[in-house]
Order: sequence, then C-alpha cells, then structure tokens
Amino acid sequence: MLEHYSLVAVEGGGIAGFGDIDQTGYLDRLYVHRDYQRKGIATAICDGLERTVQGKITTHASITARPFFEKRGYTVIKEQRVERQGIALVNFVMEKCGSI
Repeated sequence: MLEHYSLVAVEGGGIAGFGDIDQTGYLDRLYVHRDYQRKGIATAICDGLERTVQGKITTHASITARPFFEKRGYTVIKEQRVERQGIALVNFVMEKCGSI
C-alpha cells in the first residue's frame, strides 16, 4: 500500500471507509462500513482517487459493486472467476477514462 494513493473517511472517530489507487490507475480497494453505506462516502472517496489519475482507470468490481461503478461511467471489459480459499467468486474487470 505504500505505493498507492489512499484515502480514509473518518466519522465519529472511527473509519467509515477507505480506498486506494496505484500509479498505473488500478483502483485496488474501495470499502465502506455497512453502517455508513448510501451516504455518499464511496462516491467521495472514488472522486478523490480518480482525480489522481490521467488516462485509464481499472478495477475488479464484485457483483454488488458493479452497478456503483457503472453509474460512474465504468464499462465491463470482462467477467472473471477468481478462487479464494476454495470458493469461486465472480468479479468484473472494469475500465474508465481518467479525469486529469
């Protein structure tokens, strides 16, 4: 994470959410605690992360995150299955043009 640009949202002295992006435009993590969802935190974090990138931004979005990224202008490049601890999970490689 030392090579990523990271943002943390703090609410009431605790972490409400965080996200990070690397220099190549790979948006690696975007997380909002369940108690703070649907309050604009993910949007604010993503806005800040995207502003740091010139050119293409790529992410691997979960099924539940896909609609969020589609509303932000990301398009699905491909669906993929990844295995985590013996469980196959579906995610989507998504891309968007950067904002700088």
